[in-house]
Amino acid sequence: MVDDPPNDGQLSLRDAGPKNIFKKRYNVAVSRARDQLWIEYSMDPNAHLKSGDLRRRLIEHAWDPQALLRTIEVRGAQTDSPFEKLVLKRLVDRGYRVHPQWPVGSRRIDLVGEGNTRRPAVECDGERWHTPEQLNGDLERQAVLERLGWTFVRIRGSVFFRDPDTAMIPVFTKLNELEIEPLGSGESQDVTYDGAPLVERIRRRAQMLRAQWSAE
Repeated sequence: MVDDPPNDGQLSLRDAGPKNIFKKRYNVAVSRARDQLWIEYSMDPNAHLKSGDLRRRLIEHAWDPQALLRTIEVRGAQTDSPFEKLVLKRLVDRGYRVHPQWPVGSRRIDLVGEGNTRRPAVECDGERWHTPEQLNGDLERQAVLERLGWTFVRIRGSVFFRDPDTAMIPVFTKLNELEIEPLGSGESQDVTYDGAPLVERIRRRAQMLRAQWSAE
């Protein structure tokens, strides 16, 4: 994994590419390893590669292969049902940063994705965990939050357990529409949110500025 690092700044983002061409190449290359995976690289991932870059995510995985499993374990323990935990795992496996049981007033959203300016809400409607009355209440609350700018996507447990890949398509489609990028595991996964959107944005911006100043 060799490139010429710039004198200052970062290399252009290497994302999944058109029709996921770059992601497929990386998946093929890495999945061929049977016993060991060695990565040779010529840049400083923290200084020269943007968050979410495929190259940075692969290098970080080589540094700490168990990081993804730890993230899933920690976040999964915060979910409200096994169904939510399975959906969270699929999102984290794709590199998305997800926060379970996000507080909104006196209620909570099952899963919230982390984006630069928007936070999509993922609601998991499992028949074992949602009665018809609870579902009606959830839909009423969703209507209120949508008027406040939230974007929702819902997954039915009956569809997910029958065909998980198909059930997740609307979720990934919505994330793409909202330009929510897979950011990989990072420090912001461990941030504690208090439910105040403006405060959260200020904290995140401050963290980004501190990271940039430290890199310089």
